[in-house]
Amino acid sequence: MAIQRAAYRVEAELIGYQGLPGLVEGPADIAVLDLVVLTVHDDDGALLGLVGYERDEGVVDIDRLAVDPAAFRRGVGRALVDAVHDREADASYFKVSTGSDNTPAVALYTSMGYRPVGSKVIEGCPVTRFAREPEPEA
Repeated sequence: MAIQRAAYRVEAELIGYQGLPGLVEGPADIAVLDLVVLTVHDDDGALLGLVGYERDEGVVDIDRLAVDPAAFRRGVGRALVDAVHDREADASYFKVSTGSDNTPAVALYTSMGYRPVGSKVIEGCPVTRFAREPEPEA
């Protein structure tokens, strides 16, 4: 929870919105989520980041990606999203949403082959939806 809150505090500052679920969810809220959670740890076992996602048929929905701010720009987020792609390689579609002004997340997803497929405003906060179809097998 500490990593999630720290990461989402940074996003909240970037996008100017303090109502992100990752900031206000408590342990009971998180415990009832039906997510597969993957983590990355450093050599000493300290948690550096996590990704939570769900799969429905062939569609993988990345629900959350949180990286310890002390580990920003070290490839942790990319490694986590890559792990989802590897683990769910037979999926037909991946999707994720982020604050439209969260430029680091937007850059990460677009660099990984996600494309914007829509946007909406949630409580005054612009959110962009991204999608990625897996690479065709050679």
